[in-house]
Amino acid sequence: MPYFVCARDGAGQIVLKRETREAAEKKAAELRDMGCFEVEIVAKSGEKAA
Repeated sequence: MPYFVCARDGAGQIVLKRETREAAEKKAAELRDMGCFEVEIVAKSGEKAA
């Protein structure tokens, strides 16, 4: 299941895709350390519309 790391910085919004929860959490911590704010991890389910 893919995870999206969403954050904001002075220039706009950042959205990064990671394949594991651990990788997403690591990137979220890196973004916070770089000064980004509103950092969140969003899990995208693999469900398809009927």
